[in-house]
Amino acid sequence: MGTTFSDRRGWRARLVRGAAVVLASLVALLASIPLGRVTAAPAAGAADWSPVLPSDFPDPSVLAWNGAYYAFATQSTSSTAPTTNIQVATSADGLHWTLAQTDALPALPSWATAGDTWAPSVAYDRTDDEFVMYYTATEASTGSQCIGVATAPAADPTGPYHDTSSAPVVCQDGGDAAPTIDNGDYGGSIDPDVFTDSAGNSWLIWKSDGNHVGDGTVIWSVPLAPDLQSPTSTAPTELLTDEEPWQDGVVEGPDMVETPAGGYDLFYSGNDAATSAYGIGWASCPSGPSVPCTDQSVAGPLLGTEPGMSGPGSPDVYTLSASGETLMAFSAWQGTTTGFLGCGIRPMYLAQLSFEATGTPSLAPALATGPAANPPCATAASGYWQVGADGGVFAFGNAGFYGSTGSLRLNRPVVGMAATPDHHGYWLVASDGGVFAFGDAGFYGSTGGLPLRAPVIGMLPTLDGRGYWLIAADGGVFAFGDAIFYGSAAGLALDSPVTGAASSFLAGGYWLVDANGQVYSFGNAPYEGQPASAPGGYRIVGMAPTHDDNGYWLASANGNVATFGDAAQYGSEYGVRLAAPIVGMAATGDGGGYWVQGADGGIFAFGDAPFYGSMGGRTLNAPMVGIAID
Repeated sequence: MGTTFSDRRGWRARLVRGAAVVLASLVALLASIPLGRVTAAPAAGAADWSPVLPSDFPDPSVLAWNGAYYAFATQSTSSTAPTTNIQVATSADGLHWTLAQTDALPALPSWATAGDTWAPSVAYDRTDDEFVMYYTATEASTGSQCIGVATAPAADPTGPYHDTSSAPVVCQDGGDAAPTIDNGDYGGSIDPDVFTDSAGNSWLIWKSDGNHVGDGTVIWSVPLAPDLQSPTSTAPTELLTDEEPWQDGVVEGPDMVETPAGGYDLFYSGNDAATSAYGIGWASCPSGPSVPCTDQSVAGPLLGTEPGMSGPGSPDVYTLSASGETLMAFSAWQGTTTGFLGCGIRPMYLAQLSFEATGTPSLAPALATGPAANPPCATAASGYWQVGADGGVFAFGNAGFYGSTGSLRLNRPVVGMAATPDHHGYWLVASDGGVFAFGDAGFYGSTGGLPLRAPVIGMLPTLDGRGYWLIAADGGVFAFGDAIFYGSAAGLALDSPVTGAASSFLAGGYWLVDANGQVYSFGNAPYEGQPASAPGGYRIVGMAPTHDDNGYWLASANGNVATFGDAAQYGSEYGVRLAAPIVGMAATGDGGGYWVQGADGGIFAFGDAPFYGSMGGRTLNAPMVGIAID
């Protein structure tokens, strides 16, 4: 099957079969202001948005220090350079930013898994005269998302920061990793924010990662000791839950500020970060961060998708020392291109934050130069992998070889593979649902050893690579890691087995297709049509989505490629005498081409898909069953 993507476990599903549609839809950060309150600022009149950094810089957190400004962000995602755990940018005026060529957290503690670090928040510890960074990482023994703390000398806010602890500070997964906080099973803890009020009191605010385990999400707070490195209470306060339809089960990325009127506002992100439905909301907290807040974004977000950016989130408020202007830094998908694997990036944007007489906040673009264009497709494939039924992996172009099961005795044959977002690893999946992880691919679970009603036929990775779906021939879908379960076709009486699947970057969801061409749509993946039937050689064997998720291709065993929605026809092998049947397909990141793969290892490239070589014409120990794109 084609090896394409998307993300997060949840309870909402939309199923499309044929032309019938059944929809079930309910419907990270220091407020690094020098101690003091947010001041009102005049709103700009511009309506278009453009980033202040040209590169991917998600979940920004801004520290104002000695007249200069430092922004910290989630790890880099480049496939051509070593991973930077925590990115840094600097600014002399708080408006114009330059990416620093440094890693603020170059080494992770023993409890954390490398390659999975994000949403930092940095504050100054007056007690010990040093900087303190809270950040999110994956706990190595459990796979839960947890919060750690690192420190750096006061000489340089950019670090390097060091965390020598043997366990995270907060990790609400029901285990014993972080016993200092009430550790009920809330799915883990992410998106820390250090908030210090005008009196010098500090709190740690964060989100419990319930959507990681198919549950609701909560934003919490707990007071911090003067050195900012440890909570002074084991009982956190529940500030906000995901009760509004537009949030779609997710509230996260909190940032608290003190308002001009002396109150407190909590800004946050809602919905799925992989989609254009993501947005920034706000809640009023008149009694401060130790009492529950009241959500004010009931009908929709305070800031959502607008010209030049899609899915804004991860707000962080700071004040310019020279002018007193209040700004909000946030990240958003540039233009209308959503999803890393679809060539999208999430650079940093700036908004002017002002407050109306009623106390309601409003946001307008800062330094707007017109709406940002879609980013160029910097993630165009530079190679690909082929995998055989014995788990043998063959790398072509610049694709790296990270291991295989070719020399192992398998309980069941391998049926597919998927690559990690940074292309530094991949997963193989067998027909019993056994998952084999190589390179930087994390193992999040499998169905190996479980009784299945039908064999697994392939897998899809999530957008961030922290989870995956396994797809079974009866339409069953198994979600692991942060993959959301949007529904399945397992309860339907299918006329033909499911043979392909694809995931929706933009909308949040996935498609399944059976051998006869019936397309089943889940979550918000749009149904764009299907063939009347696919008998004989037209038997469907693979599926791939277009760049914007408004279409898809279906590949047949005889080499035919059918197009639906905005999928363009770039050619096919239909009518050509094939040495072996086609077994799958994959599309390029910009949607300008695709590859189809034969069971004999032959690769056929169309449109802008480059040909890097294949196993066609070589002696194989087992037939080819899958392809993944570097």
